[in-house]
Amino acid sequence: MPVKFLEGEDGSKLKILEHEGFYIPTFPYPTHAQEYATLPTWKARDDDLLVCAYPKSGTHWLWEVVSMLKQQKAERIDAIKEWNMLEGMEQANFDSLPSPRILNTHIYFRHLPKDFKNRKCKILYMLRNPKDVAVSFYNHHSKVLEYEYSGSWEHYFTRYLKGDVDYGSWFEYTLDWERVMEDNPEYPIHTLHYESMKQNSLNEIKRIAKFLEIEVTDDLVREIDDLCSFEKMKKEKNKHEDVNEWKDKEPGMYRKGQVGDWKNWFTVAQDDLFDKFYKEKMSKSKVKMQFSV
Repeated sequence: MPVKFLEGEDGSKLKILEHEGFYIPTFPYPTHAQEYATLPTWKARDDDLLVCAYPKSGTHWLWEVVSMLKQQKAERIDAIKEWNMLEGMEQANFDSLPSPRILNTHIYFRHLPKDFKNRKCKILYMLRNPKDVAVSFYNHHSKVLEYEYSGSWEHYFTRYLKGDVDYGSWFEYTLDWERVMEDNPEYPIHTLHYESMKQNSLNEIKRIAKFLEIEVTDDLVREIDDLCSFEKMKKEKNKHEDVNEWKDKEPGMYRKGQVGDWKNWFTVAQDDLFDKFYKEKMSKSKVKMQFSV
């Protein structure tokens, strides 16, 4: 499972790990490739929960909300979601986590441990409009040292459309999850949209609680919502990030948390090209995306 560099049309390179044609980030520990290769055999527990999303789609936000709901307390989680991220974990750490394990991943359904699917562990699946994802992913790739990336937004736009990034194409990822839900209607998957969470977070948190079969009061929902606001998450969660993994030693996991920031980045030509590409790729999809609020 080799480490490789995905080269862009501008000569920029993005460091990734390739496994059976699928790209994931490299994680800074020596046995990462070997650990990831064994992932399909890892053993699940009936009360495992899994937050799934394409990168930069609100995974940190949703993971924090779900973790607070499961503990039924509006208290800051003294951990970061990366520590519970399937493709970045060592199996020993995975096995040692106390139940209920609130896990997360950006990999495809077919790449999950087989035991998760056999047990039908509950999945919360988060979607975000791909224009905002593109901008957020560009900033992420530009700031995380492990990627060794230094390209321009102009050329990254093309790279993103091609899927020459870790986890591949947003379009293929999204269509694959849509097929999974159509082919497995009995599987407990709760779908959320980042934009709906931004517009009516109280209602969305209640929907999550109902899916998880957790009784909540209005006060608890409001308290969780307040603690999981973007401003408080950015201020209080960055302390767990390793500053040595970021350019200028400034963690950038939380950037803006807005809907529609893509308008500050996309040129008219890029927007037209993206819309055409989206229409072609998603022509048979029932997924409806919201690009502004």
